[in-house]
Amino acid sequence: MTYSITELAKLAGISTRTLRFYDKKGLLKARRDPENNYRYYAGAEVNQLQKIMFLKLFDLPLNQIKKVLDNSEAVQYQTLRNQREKIIAEQNRLSDLIVNLDKTLATMKGASSMKDTEKFAAFKAKAINDNELQYGKEIRSKYGDTIITKSNQKFSSLSEIDMVHLKELTNQILEALNPLVGTHNLKQPAAKHLFDLHKKFLLTNWPRKQYSSGAHRNLAELYVSDKRFIKYYEEGTGKKGAAKTLKEIINYYA
Repeated sequence: MTYSITELAKLAGISTRTLRFYDKKGLLKARRDPENNYRYYAGAEVNQLQKIMFLKLFDLPLNQIKKVLDNSEAVQYQTLRNQREKIIAEQNRLSDLIVNLDKTLATMKGASSMKDTEKFAAFKAKAINDNELQYGKEIRSKYGDTIITKSNQKFSSLSEIDMVHLKELTNQILEALNPLVGTHNLKQPAAKHLFDLHKKFLLTNWPRKQYSSGAHRNLAELYVSDKRFIKYYEEGTGKKGAAKTLKEIINYYA
């Protein structure tokens, strides 16, 4: 079956402008009617558009989508499999959140009670899931699946007090880093204080046996090699070079 540009746009729930844009970018090349030069799409293009829309579900940039689609069928299959895993993880997270919310509503009506650990389980699961989606590939490659899984398990077991403490440490690290950005005096007490705060943060998140000076320095290296970490520390302090300064302080004291 073939579709005009208007028909395909209606079928997919997108605009004709989007289809023209995909054509221009080489993502989804329309066929041309030899008699009137109108765009039309056959089964291959319909399948291609479906793949594009699946890959966009988790905000994959169009240039990356094009690279995937220009690759082999095996690469396309594995990429879509990865997207499926992400969707299932999100589905499970939302299911857990609904269960947690239903328990909260029942408790408010006096029908049941919740343990304190249950009250925050869904929120911690969301934090773990968000971290996996954003940094999982890099940190698992660097530290291995076993260590990251144990770290996630420890985070899941944190009490409400621990979570508050963790949030406070995060804020304290950014506050302590702010006046130090760009410094070359790593021996000053403020730099040592920042290092101690960061180490406490890691010991709260990581299993104690996981911590080592080498692991700490490896994480610091990731701070300056990954744009997402660079952005986090620069936005958190409002200063360029924040991640670089933190890395230098960690390397000095670790």
